[in-house]
Amino acid sequence: MLCLSLFSVMFVLGRLIFAGAINQYGGMKTAIACLAMELVGLSIIALAADPVITLFGAGVAGLGFSLVFPALGVEAVRLIPASSQGSALGSYGLFIDLSLGITGPLLGTVSIGFGMDYLFPVSLCIVALGLILAIAIACKREKLQLVN
Repeated sequence: MLCLSLFSVMFVLGRLIFAGAINQYGGMKTAIACLAMELVGLSIIALAADPVITLFGAGVAGLGFSLVFPALGVEAVRLIPASSQGSALGSYGLFIDLSLGITGPLLGTVSIGFGMDYLFPVSLCIVALGLILAIAIACKREKLQLVN
């Protein structure tokens, strides 16, 4: 319970303290930095042998997770004409529900089938995939800007 509480506190603090990062650095750069931080936090949890280190990892993961959704949302809505941005934001909001609806049962199945020791390494792989995709999108977008 303490681990989830620390994750949540750092999540809220991340949104309060670093909310301006999206406007200052852009949605993709912020999302990539946050996914990398979340990856570090999950790595710490996966490798931790001490409960205090696990708590630290939970805090880092919560801080990293805090701006991923809003940063990617800014990027998604930015590509839509102003007249349709409200609908786009509503549609984008469905994706977090969908992602949580898929990963919750998936990770539950992993923990039941393989044990709790596999829960955080699998989570780490999922976040790593998200980070790779975000970097690939950012690189493709930068290449397009260089050509134009």
